[in-house]
Amino acid sequence: MKKLLIIISLLILLPKVNYGQVELDYEDDINPYFLGDSVDLVFPLLFDFFKSNGNHSAANIQLALIFEERYQNANPISDYEAAIANAERAKLLFGRARDLIDDKEVRRNAWYYPNFTNEFKRNGKPVVEFESVKIVHEKGLKEADSFLTYMPPIHKNFMKMVEQYDLASKNFVRINGDYNSLKDIYLLFDDKLEARFDLVKNSYDSTLYYFKKYKEASNAYPPFVIDQKLSFKDIQTYRLDGLVIQTDFLVDNIQLWDYTTWVDQVKKVINTEIDQLRNEIVKIEAKLENSFSRMENWMPNDSIDVDPIEKKSIYKIRKYDLNSPVASVFQYKDDKLDLINEQKSLAVYDTADEISFHVKLYTINRVFQQTIALENELKKYNSEIAISNLNKNKEFYEKYYGGIEDFKNYFKSEEGELLKIRRETANRLKNQIINQLENPFAQEIPKYRNIQFEWQNPEYEYDSLVKNVAYINHSKKNVNDLEYINGYYFNVDSISQAFYGAKKDEKVQWYNAVPSNYESNKVWQKVNSINVIGGGDVSYLLYESHVDSLDFVNHIVVADERGEIKNQIEVDTQEKPIELVSLRNSNSQLALYQGDGLGDAVWPSFMNVVKFNPDSTDYSIKEVDVYGKFEAVFQTDAGIIIVSSSEDSKTLFTTLFDHDFNPLKKNILNFQESSAISYYYQISEESLHLMNKDSEKGHFVLNDNLELRYSDIPLSEEGI
Repeated sequence: MKKLLIIISLLILLPKVNYGQVELDYEDDINPYFLGDSVDLVFPLLFDFFKSNGNHSAANIQLALIFEERYQNANPISDYEAAIANAERAKLLFGRARDLIDDKEVRRNAWYYPNFTNEFKRNGKPVVEFESVKIVHEKGLKEADSFLTYMPPIHKNFMKMVEQYDLASKNFVRINGDYNSLKDIYLLFDDKLEARFDLVKNSYDSTLYYFKKYKEASNAYPPFVIDQKLSFKDIQTYRLDGLVIQTDFLVDNIQLWDYTTWVDQVKKVINTEIDQLRNEIVKIEAKLENSFSRMENWMPNDSIDVDPIEKKSIYKIRKYDLNSPVASVFQYKDDKLDLINEQKSLAVYDTADEISFHVKLYTINRVFQQTIALENELKKYNSEIAISNLNKNKEFYEKYYGGIEDFKNYFKSEEGELLKIRRETANRLKNQIINQLENPFAQEIPKYRNIQFEWQNPEYEYDSLVKNVAYINHSKKNVNDLEYINGYYFNVDSISQAFYGAKKDEKVQWYNAVPSNYESNKVWQKVNSINVIGGGDVSYLLYESHVDSLDFVNHIVVADERGEIKNQIEVDTQEKPIELVSLRNSNSQLALYQGDGLGDAVWPSFMNVVKFNPDSTDYSIKEVDVYGKFEAVFQTDAGIIIVSSSEDSKTLFTTLFDHDFNPLKKNILNFQESSAISYYYQISEESLHLMNKDSEKGHFVLNDNLELRYSDIPLSEEGI
């Protein structure tokens, strides 16, 4: 039974060799291999012989030597299982040889042991002593037993080392795959991620522990003393370093990525800088809320911190999260505090007569533009939220905003808050502008000899047919505080006669009737616009028509501060004069004409632009398409903007021209309701206003890019 067990155990590792059909003879078929250098070739024959002759003494020890050579020459780490199996077989067979071989056996079958001696008789028979055979099987048995005792713990610790490093590296790689940057790790670090970090660190530390145990175990087994050492590489660049594909643990210098140091460094940043940052975020929120709370009861000259956030705080937040919604909401609130403070300060302007109109307008417009800038910021922040990971500051949102969804809704709700402030500020601008433009018509009536004057807004022209009353329709001051006036009066024949003059305060300095090309009782005169030239002289557009014919003529008249006419230009156009303005950064002026001079038969869409120099009778004229009835002209760095309206007053056409009146850009704005335009006014290139003075609604603000920045009437396609 014992013989059968030995054979079965040996069969496990051996190749399938079958010489069973030929009966082998040990002396003739096997032993000659041990006399030469062909021991490696004898194994199949020897083992096949052994299967039928398990108690053959020489077969046992010769097989034991073959298995001994195999386990001793194998790499006990990479070929561990085969080495252990061969050692077990060697130990088994050496033990069998010890039991089967004695002095009598050696003397009788010396031919079977040629590899145990170097001495041979003349006939070739080896001279073998039992003692030499005994030494071999005893030594073989001892060494195999030692190998089987010491090698398993060596291999076990080696494999544990490899296993733990593989675990550390794979989990590190998974972290790299789940988090795009260290900054993401810093801000998303939670208990679950910390557990993953601990797994990396513990696995790496276990790697070092098992390497130490591996070295200790190998030192306890001198045949396997190793000269291996570990060297360490720092992880300096996240998502580049430490991404192990394969590590060779069989080389003398085993190189490992230092995962523990990396974990410790990351945790140190989190426990210091990130914790400090989160505490600072809470403090900033508290400061902002305190300022907003005090702002609710704001009074002039109140000392309220409207800039509670240091720029370095925002920088620090964005250092770890470039598009941080936290930084965005702080920046927005900080800017909004400044806006509210400025807005509330405007209340003093409503009654402060000592503050000039231009200062008021500048300050109010600054608040108006702040709302636009802040709305643009808000749009940017809203767009960034969609691509931001709000889990980075989840606890903050939950504590101060009710949660992530409520935080998102905060930005959306603020759009309405800004629009409310902008609407209030726009109304202030509208009131200031209209009051300023109509202020001349609220002046004391000027006095001059026996002439009776009355102020009359141009839109009420000809509403009264009272004779011999000089109605003042236009007024404009020059740099010398001389106020030019012009208008009309009805003569005894009820024919409109134009005049122009100048005054200071209530005193008229001079008064002149406008000279005519027609007989005085045959001409209908009208001055349509007035302008100051270079700060001193005055120019105006004169329209004259013959009362008994269809004949009419347009003139541009230039007069000095004493009322003396310096230049008169007859303009060859069949359209009515509508506007006269100075060209910015130029000595030239623009005269605009539109509509049939004899009365509009159809809604106009074209207009004539006349460019002239007040000191010359030469001029240029060009017809341009403005798509509707003229409403306003603005001059910007981008060019000259003409605004016109549709017949139903629901559409504004805005066209940008260069200084030669070549069209550059056009925009059409369709509104849900109609609105007349009474006045236009340019505060800045970003603040071009059109207003209806007779209605609460009807205020439109454009910029130099033809964009609608405000309207109290919704667009028909989208709101503003």
